Amino acid sequence: MASWALPGSCLLLVLGAALMAPQGLLHDPQVMPGFWRAAAVLGAGFALSWRLRWVGAAAFWGVAVLTRLLLLPMEPSDDIWRYLWEGQIQRFGFNPFLLAPDAALLEPLRTPWWGQINHPDVTAIYPPLTQLLFRLLAALSPADLGPAVLPFKLAFVAADLALCALLARRFGRLPSLLYAWNPLVLVSIAGGGHFESWFLLPLVGAWLLIEPHSTATPSSQDPAQTPTRRLITALLVGLSVAIKWVSLPMLGLLLWRAIRERGWRLAAATALLGVLPMALASLPFCGASGCPLIPVGSNFVRQGRSAELVPHLVGQLWGWSRAHNSLFLGALAAVALALILTNSAFGVFSRRYLMALLLLSPIVHGWYLTWLMPFAVPTRAWGARLLSLSGFVYFVLPSRLPDWNLSGPERWLLWGPWLIGLALEMGLRCRGDPAAPPKRA
Repeated sequence: MASWALPGSCLLLVLGAALMAPQGLLHDPQVMPGFWRAAAVLGAGFALSWRLRWVGAAAFWGVAVLTRLLLLPMEPSDDIWRYLWEGQIQRFGFNPFLLAPDAALLEPLRTPWWGQINHPDVTAIYPPLTQLLFRLLAALSPADLGPAVLPFKLAFVAADLALCALLARRFGRLPSLLYAWNPLVLVSIAGGGHFESWFLLPLVGAWLLIEPHSTATPSSQDPAQTPTRRLITALLVGLSVAIKWVSLPMLGLLLWRAIRERGWRLAAATALLGVLPMALASLPFCGASGCPLIPVGSNFVRQGRSAELVPHLVGQLWGWSRAHNSLFLGALAAVALALILTNSAFGVFSRRYLMALLLLSPIVHGWYLTWLMPFAVPTRAWGARLLSLSGFVYFVLPSRLPDWNLSGPERWLLWGPWLIGLALEMGLRCRGDPAAPPKRA
């Protein structure tokens, strides 16, 4: 099998990307059969790559680049229209944190694609550095043309490929296939046009900088733990936080390590560099009236639900919880604090925290699942592999609008393989046979 596994995997992934490119209008139920066929071909190619024992640079980069290029023409998710809108209104002096897309004041700026913006009554939820990047890209995008999304997609794919390069350099090409050839990553970023690669790139860069040799528990005597390296790590994590709030607990981990191991001076410098990107990027959006960077009053934030697992199960037993997402935010904060106090390795903490976030979050979108993938590369974790396939179940939802609910079997088809994979990983560890990283290739 090894003799044809590589060409077979490459062929299926490229063919799957080509088949997927015309299937982006997921709100149309008639598109779904073609979407599932393309997802099956991509998934088969990805699964076949698990049998590989070696992959050359030409195959690794050829498939990584070609599949992403093939998916660029795919109709993006409706999120990208919000990115473009929020970038455009900044160019006219309006603050997306103060004015929702449906604000009467912005009506003269509405474009032919304005109706595709999701949650038009909710102000911006993306952090300030992301908004500034939207503004930069919007300047390259004519507001009245559909192809205006291309600069956004190219920016996301560039960061995505840079992330592939970081992982391949650190862990080798073969383990890095878990991210570089991942069908969920390909469809979410190059196809759907989500900016997950923007915040993952500095976050993974921080991880590899502070743990260049091992993901084992770091020692303060490790050369990688020099104050300068740790401060650069804090700045990188700060950049990630300023792009997406998800990375905030990682900054908490760095701060706790600095306090525990080196004292308050390094801790103060870590905190300063960690918040600096957010503080600087917030200046254009903040004023005497305040800094409303999160729309905490919106119904979407307070009680929105999407493909959730634990909140759904809790809601079956406790109906009150369905309208109070803050309950699960508190639970996640408690879990994050416990992980900070018991984990000193950045990579291990990040993976465990992101797992907890996905399990506890009331709002989960398919592209959120890609957050785990870089941190699963060292061991090629079975849970991440299976979730990369089952995560496609999420995409049944757009075709059912206004209903946004998974059926019981669909919910378990989405989450069950990941849970089975996690159980398999735990069983291997209990037997003293952890999934070790394969040899570099």
